[in-house]
Formats: sequence, C-alpha cells, structure tokens
Amino acid sequence: MLAPIQDSTAGPVAQNLNLDDREYDLEIYRRVICGADAPRIVVVSYQQNHVARELLRICIRSVKAFTPEEHELWVIDNNSPRENLTWLLDCPDINLALNRTEPLPTEARGTRRHDASAALQGAWGSYANAVGLEIGVRLMDPGVRFFMSLHMDALPCRAGWLSFLRSKITGNIRAAGVRLDRTRTSEGVLHVLGYMIDFREFKRLNLDFFPELPGLDVGDRVTIKLREAGYQVFACSNTLWQPELASQIPSSSPLRDLHVDRAFDDEGNLIFLHLGRGVRRSSGLHSKGTSTEEWISAVDKHLDANL
Repeated sequence: MLAPIQDSTAGPVAQNLNLDDREYDLEIYRRVICGADAPRIVVVSYQQNHVARELLRICIRSVKAFTPEEHELWVIDNNSPRENLTWLLDCPDINLALNRTEPLPTEARGTRRHDASAALQGAWGSYANAVGLEIGVRLMDPGVRFFMSLHMDALPCRAGWLSFLRSKITGNIRAAGVRLDRTRTSEGVLHVLGYMIDFREFKRLNLDFFPELPGLDVGDRVTIKLREAGYQVFACSNTLWQPELASQIPSSSPLRDLHVDRAFDDEGNLIFLHLGRGVRRSSGLHSKGTSTEEWISAVDKHLDANL
C-alpha cells in the first residue's frame, strides 16, 4: 500500500512502487476524495494513438454521465507517449496515476520488442493490464469497500448500473461483474473488463490481478480464490452467451445492432457494453465486428440522447 494520496490539485505527487521485482515511477493527481463506502472505479489505459484516446474519452464520458452515485474514478495510464496525455491532465473530476515505466513480465525484461516472440509480445498486454490494476490497488485508501475494474474499451450505458452491481455484493457473494467467461474454467470466472469486488475481502485474502498465462488471464484467479474461500460471485446476463437478449434493446437505440457483448440488469435493461479490443490492442486496425469508429459514434449518439 502506498502512502495515502491527499488532494493534489496543486500538482502531481511523485512516488515509486515496487511490483513483481520491478520499480515503477508514478505521477499521481488526486482531484476527487470520497469516503470509504464510495466505490473506486479503476480504468487502465494505454494511449498509443488517437483511436485509443477516443476509446478512453468515451469511456470516461460514459462513466461520468451514468454514475450519479458518489464514486472515485481513477485512470491508471501505463506509459503512454507524453504528448497523448495532455487532455487527461486537464480533466478536473478524475483521479489520475501516470505510470512512466513500461510494464514488462520477468521473461521480457531486457528484451527488445522486435526481438521477442509473438507469444511473448501477446502476453505483455495482459501483464500490463494487471500492473495497472495493481497500481490502483495500492493507491486505494485503507478501508475502501468496493473496487471496480474497468477496461478502456468498456463502459456503462444506463444510470443505476453501479448501484445494481454493488447491491449484488451481499451475503455470500463477494464480487459482481458484467460477464462470466467459461472458456478457461468449467465454473467460469468474472471477466476483468468490468467487475466489482469486496475490496476488504480482496485484501484479507491477499489476492492480486496478475495472470497465469496461458491458463488464467488477468483477474481470473480472483474468482477462483473467492470460491476456494467459500464465497460466490454474481454475473449479469450477457449477449455473448445469450445473443437473443439483444431483442430486448429498443429498435430506436444506436446500441442495438452493435456486434459487441452487452450486459443487462435483472429487469432486462441494458446497462453495460464491451467492444473487446483490449487496452494494448486498441489500434486503428480492424478486421471484423464493430469498428472503433462505429463504437464511438453509437455511444456518442446514445449519450447525447440521454443527457
């Protein structure tokens, strides 16, 4: 746990953090300070180009538009080019941590990217996402109750989404997410693109977000370890596994015909979307499904219609 970061509107707070035997240099800008009961929403970003910047912009805009509940929104940026960060520094209502050290797994340290195998390069993205989330974990105040992980290519689309997920963390349920993945374990694991966890239990069980590739991706072990401790998790209904749910979306909605996974609350309301490009794969390249341009256009239209 880093030392608590107080209001830093006058300028950044510089700190060093050791993760997995690597030293990370951080610049921390904390503009919003809430009580321990307010959920912390943590978005890991990497902005290598304008496409990635637009994905992050629309994610932040959606969180702020559809989250009237008290919350802290944290963006943990993983060593993006400095020139691509200016607009984030000008956002007054988010907390920002700039990691200025390239996140690399042990086997990649000292290796130049163009000399690495394709499999190793593919692992860097997952590892970098985990590093971003682990930085977020260490920035949280002692006693925080709820920690919400969020990909920059995912976003809420209806007010009440945060309260809905938080309401599911009760009794024996210690985490609630927008999608359960069944491809890596027989029982399924909550996908780290969007899940909320009882943060106090996360800390008590000494959990972390690091992957164990190729078997387990970022955050998968959290679900597994919670179950081993006797707990359960909740997952929303999602069009990835139930494509027929898309028929519940009004035909007038710009979100209806997107080829992305969409999550619903218990009343059948669409509350969450995920494009599925990933943090380090958010480039201008596109081969199938909904393009980033179509995604941004549809979400902007939805936001404009609901503000």
